[in-house]
Amino acid sequence: MRSHPPTVNRRPGDPRIISSVFLFAALALVPLSLPPPALGGSERSSIEVMPPDVVLSGRDARQQLAVTILDADGSPRDATRAARFQVDPPGLVTISPDGLVRPRRAGSGRIRFSADGVMAEKSVSVAVIGLDRSRPASFRDDIVPLLSKAGCNMGACHGNLSGKGGFRLSLRGDDPGFDFLALTRDQLGRRVDVVQPERSLIVEKPAGLVAHEGGRRFGRDSIECAALLRWIQAGARDDGPASPRVTELKVFPADRVTAPGQLAQQLVVTARFADGTTRDVTRQASYDLSDPTRCEVSVDGRIQIRGPGEVAVAVRYRDGRATSRLAFPADRPGFVWRGVESSHPVDRAVDPKLRALRINPSPGCDDRVFLRRAYLDAIGRLPEPGEVRAFLADRSPDRRAHLVDRLVDRPEFADFWALKWADLLRNEEKTMGAKGAWIFHRWLRDQFARDVPLDAMVRRIVTGVGSTWQNPPSSFYRTNREPTTAAESVAQVFLGIRIQCARCHNHPFDVWTQDDYYGLAAFFSNIVRKDLDAARKDALDRHEINGDEIVYLDGQPGMIQPRTGARLAPTVLHGRRGGGMPAHGGNALVALGDWLTRDNRQFDRNLANRVWYHLTGRGIVDPVDDFRDSNPPSNPELLDAVTEHFVAHGRRLRPTVAWIMKSRVYQAGATPNPTNRDDEANFSHATVRLLPAEVLLDAVCQVLEVPERFRRAPGTLRAGQLPGVASDVPFLKTFGKPERLLTCECERSEAITLAQAFQMINGPTIRRKLDHDSNRIGRLMAAKVDEAAILDELYLAALSREPHEAERAGALAYVRRSTDRRAAWEDVTWALLNSKEFLLRH
Repeated sequence: MRSHPPTVNRRPGDPRIISSVFLFAALALVPLSLPPPALGGSERSSIEVMPPDVVLSGRDARQQLAVTILDADGSPRDATRAARFQVDPPGLVTISPDGLVRPRRAGSGRIRFSADGVMAEKSVSVAVIGLDRSRPASFRDDIVPLLSKAGCNMGACHGNLSGKGGFRLSLRGDDPGFDFLALTRDQLGRRVDVVQPERSLIVEKPAGLVAHEGGRRFGRDSIECAALLRWIQAGARDDGPASPRVTELKVFPADRVTAPGQLAQQLVVTARFADGTTRDVTRQASYDLSDPTRCEVSVDGRIQIRGPGEVAVAVRYRDGRATSRLAFPADRPGFVWRGVESSHPVDRAVDPKLRALRINPSPGCDDRVFLRRAYLDAIGRLPEPGEVRAFLADRSPDRRAHLVDRLVDRPEFADFWALKWADLLRNEEKTMGAKGAWIFHRWLRDQFARDVPLDAMVRRIVTGVGSTWQNPPSSFYRTNREPTTAAESVAQVFLGIRIQCARCHNHPFDVWTQDDYYGLAAFFSNIVRKDLDAARKDALDRHEINGDEIVYLDGQPGMIQPRTGARLAPTVLHGRRGGGMPAHGGNALVALGDWLTRDNRQFDRNLANRVWYHLTGRGIVDPVDDFRDSNPPSNPELLDAVTEHFVAHGRRLRPTVAWIMKSRVYQAGATPNPTNRDDEANFSHATVRLLPAEVLLDAVCQVLEVPERFRRAPGTLRAGQLPGVASDVPFLKTFGKPERLLTCECERSEAITLAQAFQMINGPTIRRKLDHDSNRIGRLMAAKVDEAAILDELYLAALSREPHEAERAGALAYVRRSTDRRAAWEDVTWALLNSKEFLLRH
């Protein structure tokens, strides 16, 4: 999990912005994007209710209401529990204090309502029909959702693969047919008693009437218990074929920024069925919160958050899915928007969200900070002292844009972005072989150097066959040797989707089924490999391959779905089932590459999001490889803007990187203000983070002008150019260089550890470079450079700025009173290398 951005302090006129680093668990609150309400007074002007019309059919019908007061400035506040209702004619329906409407007698009428002294201008129509009958209890519509809502079929309870207490249900009601047999036939049907329904174990245990390890799940007089009794009394039948499927699930509100200071919101969930009927299922739906530690949801769908923040609520009912994105801004009386007007699409997408949340962005960073940030983010290097002086001397208004354009055209740009993709594609020596890792890395770098469109690059990777040395993209199948591993990697890296859960069961938090999983894996099922000159250190380790491999296709692709036993043809996610062999002469990989990269919105959104993540430190969807309904973008308009630019510019990396870096959002300062101090997901200030391992080592080498020597590598090679894992370099491992065992950005550690402090304070890498006779210190002293100039050079090399007067006076005094000037300059340089301003990107 990503660490919290370090605390950032700035004294007036002091660019040394980093004062201390603390690690916090990142809040998994998922924000939304809405136009900002106008900022005005708090006088309440109107009141609304949802739904505007109520139809109750049958004795057991019910309808949840949500009452909203709209302030004069348009800000909505939930007033459901504060509302007063007047039914005309009286006695037609009853309305509970939490807004639940139930029928009392047949007829039609109106419901008038008020809240906090505000009377609604419009009333709600209400009709009660069919009171002489009850809707038959449905196993699929009532009982399975009930078990999900009560948590009975969760993975920690009876939904576990082994069940609990001898009773097993399908995970989250994924297989209602299996659940029906488990309830009514397993253990000689002891869980259901149709003669004495109230004595059924499925009633007594969750109602707490007999001992139950899972505790009391609902009350004896609850709606849930009544539904179970009605179903058992009716014969405990499965209505599978007769039960219409859910065609649409809607939740109100879908997106909302509440009035400042509000901490609660009533939801209303409506299901539409294949037979055309609709029904309120607020009480039956299950709710998954993006951060259960910050908020909670009641059984009737009321969200309560503990303090200002944002939350996404994933709503489930049968096969239906919906998401509600809610934001609860802090109450900041007298808030004044201080954002600077910008025409950049990124800024136009971010500012309305910040304004709606009453968050002011941090002012832009100064030229020194921007210069260092731009070099580190674009090419993974520090600017040289001469480059710093030249940029700071440039007074042209477009100097930052010109700098960005120069950086993305430098050869180091290709080096740095090839390193990022080598992590994702797991270019490591054990499966690639030493030579194979070099070849694949060089191919990746060449793609970025030529600014090859990313869709074309990915197509070559997915469809790659032949010699892995002569056709390097086929090396993807050296690492991903099993069809299931290849499917998971393709989905996670190229689509930003985690389908691993669907290997054993339908995904509990997403739409992916086992058919989706094994249909995708079927694309890779006929891939065969032939080793050439494989000399293994461990003869029993088949995954160690040092020589070349030939990747080729053999036979018809297909996978056995383990639950059903059916053989699945290659099928794209959400594609047609049982479609057989795709086109392209029977080459399933070509068909997959085309579907994946040609006009695939999710492919484009994923890559745009990854580029944004690498430049800002946080994805618009975060984690970047976890796109799902319950983890929506923090700012959908921003993701759309970045995606559209990415597509419009040929899905090329350079123009996308340059465009983002020219935005005001990217150039924001890292110093928080009182309104954005707790903001993590809305890009109101720059994220402060530790330099990546390779960048940090290269920066140390650059400051001291002493290159690192790597085994089996040219002497001029930088850490950021290494092709493999470099497991023999302790410095890189200590600072989080991944072993490339996972196709996940999370494998690169961002944790700050005591071992890192030891490396910087007294580690052999730092010590060797400080002691080197011909390092930057030695060169400057040998040239008899003035001491003040030496200090300027060291500051410019390490921090991209000159020292302040207090720093200058202290450092020069320390050097001049020292009997060993060389050792004194080493001490000054050591202090710079261990400063947080050097170690962190800010």
